[in-house]
Amino acid sequence: MFLLLRLTVLLILGASFIIMTDVVLDVSGKITPQEIPRSSNFTGFPKSFSLPALRSWFQQCREGIKPWGLFINTSHFKVPPNIPRLLKRAVNNLSYFQGNYLVITLILMAYCLLTSPLLLLSVIASLVACYMLSLRNNEKKLVISGREVSLNQQYAAVGICSLPLYYWAGVGQAVFWVIGASCFVISIHAGLFNIDEVLSQEEQLELLVQQI
Repeated sequence: MFLLLRLTVLLILGASFIIMTDVVLDVSGKITPQEIPRSSNFTGFPKSFSLPALRSWFQQCREGIKPWGLFINTSHFKVPPNIPRLLKRAVNNLSYFQGNYLVITLILMAYCLLTSPLLLLSVIASLVACYMLSLRNNEKKLVISGREVSLNQQYAAVGICSLPLYYWAGVGQAVFWVIGASCFVISIHAGLFNIDEVLSQEEQLELLVQQI
């Protein structure tokens, strides 16, 4: 198992190194336009999963992080009187504490990686390969049979090559654990935190407009 793991890591890094070498015959010089981030729901998550859109969404979440003292203030935790009130409270909290929930998810992901050495090694290998491809792409575009291969397509190739590595590292169990733990923690907080005690009428109206 460890031999296969090492061979897969070497395969990923070796493929990236080969791509970085001067085997490209020509450069098309085409410029790929960046997609404009678009929001599709009350959480502001972009429809497009392109790198610029995701960066914009993460930046929006980072700027929208609320004070942690307010987030963990247990005096605002109350059981909702009925199911409709519970659903309304959860929707409002998911929109208002969007950045805080993202931080919690990232912390759980980091904990999962630190407790899974093989998975951590797999992620590092993939990130190194993507970084090498990014450096290579800045110097010269990759062209195969007269067709330019975009950086996103190269990242996708790294991801496909990394699948065996992630499989042996147990990424499936880690993903389900992170999803389950995140959903549990976020659901408890979103369902119990009485956001009506925190927001003014103007802020509640603004939050309602954002959800439309």
